[in-house]
Amino acid sequence: MTSQLLATASLSTTPQSRIQHTLAPRIHIPAHVYKHPAAILLELCTSIQELHQIIPLVIKNGLYEQHLFQTKLVSLFCRYASLTEATRVFEPIEDKPDALYHTMLKGYAQNSSIFDGFSFFCRMMEDGVHVVYNFTYLLKGCGENSLIREGKEVHAQMILNGHEGNVYAMTCVVNMYDKCRLIDDAHKVFVKLPERDLVCWNTIIAGYAQNGFAGRSVELVSQMQCEGLRSDPVTIISILPAVGNLGYLRAGKAIHGYVLRSGYDRLGNVATALVDMYLKCGSLSTGRVIFDKMSGKNVVSWNIMIDGYAQNGDYAEALSLFEKNVG
Repeated sequence: MTSQLLATASLSTTPQSRIQHTLAPRIHIPAHVYKHPAAILLELCTSIQELHQIIPLVIKNGLYEQHLFQTKLVSLFCRYASLTEATRVFEPIEDKPDALYHTMLKGYAQNSSIFDGFSFFCRMMEDGVHVVYNFTYLLKGCGENSLIREGKEVHAQMILNGHEGNVYAMTCVVNMYDKCRLIDDAHKVFVKLPERDLVCWNTIIAGYAQNGFAGRSVELVSQMQCEGLRSDPVTIISILPAVGNLGYLRAGKAIHGYVLRSGYDRLGNVATALVDMYLKCGSLSTGRVIFDKMSGKNVVSWNIMIDGYAQNGDYAEALSLFEKNVG
């Protein structure tokens, strides 16, 4: 395997190599290092078995102390869920660059518990590392695991690091609070932003809808449109369940018209959301028309239609659809 990889790497070092362009030089690493076969091999690596074959080549050529190789090795070990080996590379390194810390934090967030990830995040703070973007991995973990205290600590550190006006960063915070069912905290972060993009609006709208505040999510869509932003498929998919739960058939029809004008009806997930909304509003016939026109129906759309008939007492049609689906 190693000989095959070396042969591939030799071919990849020509001036016109596509891979060479992905290895843009960095200030603290000599440019010639990026052209070394070992660097190319690491870019081509697809498994931990291949990585173990490449490491001796890195060491033999005296490249193990280069930050490029150290960071890449940590990244690959994390990618292959081997935090133990990533740590063995990381810990002995003196004068660790910030990028190396970020790589390790991402590995903890993706492959370990939120407590381990948060512990490493605190270490980064103690070591004076300027956290730029990888806090998003921690926030995602906090949201998924409802570890609220850690999420608030990360939020506080983000403010201290000057990210309070960063739309992308604060959208991640809003999403974290949404997942932790702290919708009031999410809204407080949302309203403080000097500017809000569509992703940020969709996040708070979905948060209200998913936490049982359907009416408020509908109001926010209207507010968003008043501020000049057009709803996209994500907005539509977020708001239609809320409209259905409230039984707002008139509002649902207005959204349906917007979907048709925008061409979003061709998207399977949007069409499925429309079917679900109409069924919840008791309009089975309209929901069935949309369902019948859908191409590429999936398990979700079939189940929604079958359940819609069952919930409305038409068990015969529900059974008929079930038989068509399994048939």
